[in-house]
Amino acid sequence: MKDRVDILLSVYNPNIDYLIKQLKSLNNQTYDNLKLYVFDDCADKRCNIEIFERYITNFEYEVLPYESKNLGYIKAFEKLIKYSTGKYIAFCDQDDIWMSNKIEKCIDVLRRDKSLAVASERQIIDENDNIIWKKVRDHSHKNYDSWHSFDDIAKYNLFITFAVGMSIVACGDFARSTLPISSYTAHDKWILSCAATEGTVSFIEEPLVQYRRHGKNVSGILKGINTKEDYVKKRLVPQIKAVEAFQEKYPNHKDIREMRDFANAGKNGNIVTLFRYRKLAPDVAKFNIVFTIIPNFLFKYMLKIARKFG
Repeated sequence: MKDRVDILLSVYNPNIDYLIKQLKSLNNQTYDNLKLYVFDDCADKRCNIEIFERYITNFEYEVLPYESKNLGYIKAFEKLIKYSTGKYIAFCDQDDIWMSNKIEKCIDVLRRDKSLAVASERQIIDENDNIIWKKVRDHSHKNYDSWHSFDDIAKYNLFITFAVGMSIVACGDFARSTLPISSYTAHDKWILSCAATEGTVSFIEEPLVQYRRHGKNVSGILKGINTKEDYVKKRLVPQIKAVEAFQEKYPNHKDIREMRDFANAGKNGNIVTLFRYRKLAPDVAKFNIVFTIIPNFLFKYMLKIARKFG
Protein backbone atom coordinates (compact mmCIF):
# COMPACT_ATOMS: atom_id res chain seq x y z
CA MET A 1 0.00 0.00 0.00
CA LYS A 2 1.14 3.54 -0.73
CA ASP A 3 2.18 5.82 2.14
CA ARG A 4 -0.74 7.82 3.49
CA VAL A 5 -1.22 11.48 2.62
CA ASP A 6 -3.19 13.58 5.09
CA ILE A 7 -5.15 16.43 3.53
CA LEU A 8 -5.49 19.29 6.02
CA LEU A 9 -8.55 21.46 5.46
CA SER A 10 -9.39 24.49 7.58
CA VAL A 11 -12.85 25.99 7.03
CA TYR A 12 -14.35 29.26 8.20
CA ASN A 13 -17.98 29.96 7.27
CA PRO A 14 -17.36 28.64 3.76
CA ASN A 15 -19.27 29.35 0.60
CA ILE A 16 -20.99 25.96 0.31
CA ASP A 17 -20.90 25.83 -3.49
CA TYR A 18 -17.16 26.47 -3.48
CA LEU A 19 -16.59 23.96 -0.69
CA ILE A 20 -18.51 21.25 -2.54
CA LYS A 21 -16.35 21.79 -5.63
CA GLN A 22 -13.23 21.57 -3.48
CA LEU A 23 -14.42 18.36 -1.80
CA LYS A 24 -15.34 16.77 -5.13
CA SER A 25 -11.84 17.49 -6.42
CA LEU A 26 -10.37 15.84 -3.32
CA ASN A 27 -12.61 12.82 -3.66
CA ASN A 28 -11.50 12.39 -7.29
CA GLN A 29 -7.78 12.19 -6.52
CA THR A 30 -5.98 9.33 -8.27
CA TYR A 31 -3.74 8.67 -5.24
CA ASP A 32 -5.33 5.84 -3.30
CA ASN A 33 -4.28 6.27 0.34
CA LEU A 34 -5.68 9.53 1.68
CA LYS A 35 -7.26 10.86 4.85
CA LEU A 36 -8.96 14.23 5.22
CA TYR A 37 -8.66 16.18 8.47
CA VAL A 38 -11.13 19.05 8.84
CA PHE A 39 -11.08 21.86 11.37
CA ASP A 40 -13.92 24.38 11.58
CA ASP A 41 -12.54 27.64 12.94
CA CYS A 42 -15.80 29.60 12.93
CA ALA A 43 -17.08 29.42 16.50
CA ASP A 44 -20.21 31.45 15.69
CA LYS A 45 -21.44 29.50 12.66
CA ARG A 46 -20.42 25.88 12.30
CA CYS A 47 -20.30 24.16 8.95
CA ASN A 48 -22.73 21.26 8.55
CA ILE A 49 -20.48 18.20 8.80
CA GLU A 50 -22.92 16.13 6.73
CA ILE A 51 -21.39 17.78 3.67
CA PHE A 52 -18.18 15.80 4.24
CA GLU A 53 -20.08 12.53 4.57
CA ARG A 54 -21.86 13.23 1.31
CA TYR A 55 -18.91 14.28 -0.83
CA ILE A 56 -15.94 12.41 0.69
CA THR A 57 -16.72 8.81 -0.17
CA ASN A 58 -13.43 7.37 -1.43
CA PHE A 59 -11.39 7.72 1.75
CA GLU A 60 -11.67 8.42 5.46
CA TYR A 61 -12.23 11.86 6.95
CA GLU A 62 -12.13 13.20 10.49
CA VAL A 63 -13.58 16.45 11.85
CA LEU A 64 -11.38 17.77 14.66
CA PRO A 65 -12.83 18.88 18.02
CA TYR A 66 -14.10 22.45 18.03
CA GLU A 67 -12.48 25.28 19.94
CA SER A 68 -14.51 27.73 22.03
CA LYS A 69 -13.10 30.68 20.08
CA ASN A 70 -11.61 31.28 16.66
CA LEU A 71 -7.93 30.37 16.38
CA GLY A 72 -7.19 32.23 13.15
CA TYR A 73 -6.00 30.44 10.04
CA ILE A 74 -2.35 30.12 11.13
CA LYS A 75 -3.12 28.33 14.39
CA ALA A 76 -5.94 26.40 12.71
CA PHE A 77 -3.42 24.81 10.35
CA GLU A 78 -1.02 24.29 13.24
CA LYS A 79 -3.73 22.28 15.02
CA LEU A 80 -4.32 20.25 11.87
CA ILE A 81 -0.61 19.49 11.53
CA LYS A 82 -0.51 18.33 15.17
CA TYR A 83 -3.39 15.93 14.57
CA SER A 84 -1.97 14.50 11.36
CA THR A 85 -0.06 11.22 11.43
CA GLY A 86 0.45 10.56 7.71
CA LYS A 87 3.76 10.14 5.91
CA TYR A 88 2.89 13.26 3.92
CA ILE A 89 0.57 16.23 4.39
CA ALA A 90 -1.19 18.42 1.85
CA PHE A 91 -2.60 21.83 2.75
CA CYS A 92 -6.09 22.58 1.50
CA ASP A 93 -8.26 25.70 1.39
CA GLN A 94 -12.04 25.75 1.33
CA ASP A 95 -12.69 27.33 -2.05
CA ASP A 96 -10.18 26.06 -4.60
CA ILE A 97 -10.12 23.10 -7.00
CA TRP A 98 -7.44 20.42 -7.32
CA MET A 99 -6.55 18.56 -10.49
CA SER A 100 -7.25 14.85 -10.05
CA ASN A 101 -3.55 13.90 -10.25
CA LYS A 102 -2.32 16.63 -7.88
CA ILE A 103 -1.41 14.39 -4.93
CA GLU A 104 0.03 11.60 -7.06
CA LYS A 105 2.36 13.92 -9.00
CA CYS A 106 3.50 15.76 -5.86
CA ILE A 107 4.36 12.52 -4.05
CA ASP A 108 6.25 11.21 -7.09
CA VAL A 109 8.38 14.37 -7.11
CA LEU A 110 8.98 14.33 -3.35
CA ARG A 111 10.25 10.76 -3.58
CA ARG A 112 12.34 11.40 -6.69
CA ASP A 113 13.99 14.57 -5.38
CA LYS A 114 14.11 13.54 -1.71
CA SER A 115 12.83 17.04 -0.90
CA LEU A 116 11.06 18.07 2.28
CA ALA A 117 8.30 19.91 0.43
CA VAL A 118 6.99 20.42 -3.08
CA ALA A 119 4.83 23.13 -4.62
CA SER A 120 3.16 23.26 -8.00
CA GLU A 121 2.21 25.87 -10.55
CA ARG A 122 -1.40 27.04 -10.29
CA GLN A 123 -4.18 28.43 -12.40
CA ILE A 124 -6.24 31.43 -11.33
CA ILE A 125 -10.03 31.15 -11.56
CA ASP A 126 -12.82 33.58 -10.72
CA GLU A 127 -16.06 33.21 -8.76
CA ASN A 128 -17.67 31.34 -11.67
CA ASP A 129 -14.77 28.91 -12.31
CA ASN A 130 -13.64 30.84 -15.38
CA ILE A 131 -9.89 30.57 -15.89
CA ILE A 132 -8.26 33.99 -15.59
CA TRP A 133 -4.67 32.73 -15.87
CA LYS A 134 -3.78 29.27 -17.21
CA LYS A 135 -0.36 29.54 -15.56
CA VAL A 136 0.72 32.22 -13.11
CA ARG A 137 4.23 32.26 -14.58
CA ASP A 138 2.91 33.19 -18.01
CA HIS A 139 1.68 36.48 -16.56
CA SER A 140 4.05 37.28 -13.72
CA HIS A 141 7.74 38.03 -14.12
CA LYS A 142 8.43 38.59 -10.42
CA ASN A 143 11.30 36.64 -8.89
CA TYR A 144 9.01 34.72 -6.56
CA ASP A 145 7.02 33.41 -9.53
CA SER A 146 10.05 32.13 -11.44
CA TRP A 147 11.94 29.96 -8.95
CA HIS A 148 12.84 26.32 -9.56
CA SER A 149 13.46 23.11 -7.66
CA PHE A 150 16.34 23.24 -5.17
CA ASP A 151 16.59 27.05 -5.21
CA ASP A 152 17.59 28.48 -1.82
CA ILE A 153 14.42 30.44 -1.11
CA ALA A 154 14.57 30.53 2.70
CA LYS A 155 15.76 34.11 3.14
CA TYR A 156 13.27 35.47 0.60
CA ASN A 157 10.18 33.48 1.50
CA LEU A 158 9.38 35.21 4.80
CA PHE A 159 8.99 38.50 2.90
CA ILE A 160 7.23 37.34 -0.25
CA THR A 161 5.12 34.29 -1.05
CA PHE A 162 6.88 31.74 -3.24
CA ALA A 163 3.98 29.26 -3.09
CA VAL A 164 0.48 29.36 -1.63
CA GLY A 165 -0.57 26.69 0.85
CA MET A 166 -2.99 24.78 -1.35
CA SER A 167 -0.19 24.05 -3.84
CA ILE A 168 2.13 22.55 -1.20
CA VAL A 169 2.68 18.95 -0.14
CA ALA A 170 5.27 18.25 2.58
CA CYS A 171 6.81 15.35 4.44
CA GLY A 172 4.69 14.79 7.54
CA ASP A 173 7.40 14.28 10.17
CA PHE A 174 9.26 17.32 8.90
CA ALA A 175 6.13 19.52 8.96
CA ARG A 176 5.35 18.44 12.52
CA SER A 177 8.93 19.25 13.53
CA THR A 178 8.49 22.89 12.43
CA LEU A 179 5.84 23.55 15.09
CA PRO A 180 4.99 25.91 16.60
CA ILE A 181 4.39 28.12 13.59
CA SER A 182 5.14 31.77 14.23
CA SER A 183 1.93 33.71 14.81
CA TYR A 184 3.35 36.47 12.62
CA THR A 185 3.59 34.65 9.31
CA ALA A 186 1.45 32.27 7.27
CA HIS A 187 1.80 28.51 7.65
CA ASP A 188 2.86 28.09 4.01
CA LYS A 189 5.63 30.68 4.32
CA TRP A 190 6.87 29.08 7.55
CA ILE A 191 6.87 25.52 6.21
CA LEU A 192 8.69 26.44 2.97
CA SER A 193 11.30 28.59 4.75
CA CYS A 194 12.01 25.76 7.18
CA ALA A 195 12.14 23.20 4.36
CA ALA A 196 14.61 25.30 2.35
CA THR A 197 16.75 25.69 5.47
CA GLU A 198 16.82 22.03 6.51
CA GLY A 199 16.74 20.48 3.04
CA THR A 200 15.31 21.27 -0.37
CA VAL A 201 12.02 22.36 -1.91
CA SER A 202 10.86 21.08 -5.30
CA PHE A 203 8.67 22.82 -7.84
CA ILE A 204 6.35 21.32 -10.46
CA GLU A 205 5.88 23.46 -13.56
CA GLU A 206 2.49 21.91 -14.36
CA PRO A 207 -0.59 23.59 -12.80
CA LEU A 208 -2.08 21.09 -10.36
CA VAL A 209 -4.47 23.42 -8.54
CA GLN A 210 -6.93 26.14 -9.41
CA TYR A 211 -6.71 29.08 -7.03
CA ARG A 212 -9.98 30.92 -6.71
CA ARG A 213 -9.70 34.70 -6.64
CA HIS A 214 -12.67 36.44 -5.07
CA GLY A 215 -13.51 39.23 -2.64
CA LYS A 216 -13.37 37.08 0.52
CA ASN A 217 -9.93 35.51 0.17
CA VAL A 218 -8.00 35.52 3.46
CA SER A 219 -4.73 36.39 1.76
CA GLY A 220 -3.62 39.79 0.51
CA ILE A 221 -0.65 41.70 1.85
CA LEU A 222 -2.55 44.99 2.16
CA LYS A 223 -5.78 43.52 3.53
CA GLY A 224 -7.16 45.69 6.35
CA ILE A 225 -4.59 48.44 5.81
CA ASN A 226 -5.87 51.99 5.29
CA THR A 227 -3.31 54.22 7.03
CA LYS A 228 0.44 54.36 7.59
CA GLU A 229 -0.17 53.35 11.18
CA ASP A 230 -2.07 50.29 9.97
CA TYR A 231 0.83 49.35 7.72
CA VAL A 232 3.35 49.55 10.56
CA LYS A 233 1.16 47.57 12.95
CA LYS A 234 -0.20 44.95 10.55
CA ARG A 235 2.67 44.53 8.11
CA LEU A 236 6.03 45.84 9.31
CA VAL A 237 5.93 44.76 12.95
CA PRO A 238 4.69 41.21 12.16
CA GLN A 239 7.46 40.91 9.57
CA ILE A 240 10.06 41.74 12.21
CA LYS A 241 8.45 39.27 14.64
CA ALA A 242 8.42 36.54 12.00
CA VAL A 243 12.14 36.98 11.33
CA GLU A 244 12.81 36.94 15.09
CA ALA A 245 10.91 33.64 15.39
CA PHE A 246 12.85 32.21 12.45
CA GLN A 247 16.11 33.33 14.07
CA GLU A 248 15.10 31.65 17.31
CA LYS A 249 14.58 28.37 15.44
CA TYR A 250 17.65 28.76 13.21
CA PRO A 251 20.08 31.04 15.11
CA ASN A 252 22.98 30.09 12.86
CA HIS A 253 21.21 30.58 9.53
CA LYS A 254 23.72 32.05 7.10
CA ASP A 255 21.39 34.86 5.99
CA ILE A 256 19.71 35.75 9.28
CA ARG A 257 21.51 39.09 9.70
CA GLU A 258 20.47 40.21 6.22
CA MET A 259 16.88 39.16 6.90
CA ARG A 260 16.81 40.93 10.26
CA ASP A 261 18.33 44.16 8.93
CA PHE A 262 15.91 44.26 5.99
CA ALA A 263 12.86 43.68 8.21
CA ASN A 264 13.88 46.37 10.70
CA ALA A 265 14.73 48.85 7.94
CA GLY A 266 11.10 49.00 6.86
CA LYS A 267 9.87 50.03 10.29
CA ASN A 268 12.81 52.33 10.98
CA GLY A 269 12.69 54.03 7.59
CA ASN A 270 16.28 53.11 6.76
CA ILE A 271 16.28 53.71 3.02
CA VAL A 272 19.95 52.82 2.58
CA THR A 273 19.46 49.34 4.09
CA LEU A 274 16.24 48.76 2.14
CA PHE A 275 18.09 49.56 -1.08
CA ARG A 276 21.13 47.47 -0.14
CA TYR A 277 19.05 44.34 0.47
CA ARG A 278 16.36 45.05 -2.13
CA LYS A 279 16.94 41.70 -3.85
CA LEU A 280 15.36 39.97 -0.86
CA ALA A 281 11.99 41.38 -1.89
CA PRO A 282 12.18 44.03 -4.64
CA ASP A 283 8.53 45.09 -4.50
CA VAL A 284 8.55 45.22 -0.70
CA ALA A 285 11.73 47.30 -0.74
CA LYS A 286 10.27 49.77 -3.24
CA PHE A 287 7.01 50.06 -1.34
CA ASN A 288 8.78 50.59 1.99
CA ILE A 289 11.11 53.22 0.54
CA VAL A 290 8.16 55.19 -0.84
CA PHE A 291 6.27 54.57 2.42
CA THR A 292 9.13 56.22 4.31
CA ILE A 293 9.09 59.32 2.12
CA ILE A 294 5.42 59.85 1.35
CA PRO A 295 3.26 62.02 3.66
CA ASN A 296 0.27 60.51 5.45
CA PHE A 297 -2.38 62.17 3.31
CA LEU A 298 -0.95 60.62 0.11
CA PHE A 299 -0.67 57.11 1.52
CA LYS A 300 -4.24 56.12 0.60
CA TYR A 301 -3.49 56.88 -3.06
CA MET A 302 -0.34 54.81 -2.83
CA LEU A 303 -2.46 51.92 -1.51
CA LYS A 304 -4.85 52.19 -4.46
CA ILE A 305 -1.97 51.93 -6.91
CA ALA A 306 -0.37 49.02 -5.04
CA ARG A 307 -3.65 47.09 -4.91
CA LYS A 308 -4.28 47.67 -8.59
CA PHE A 309 -0.90 46.42 -9.74
CA GLY A 310 0.09 44.15 -6.81
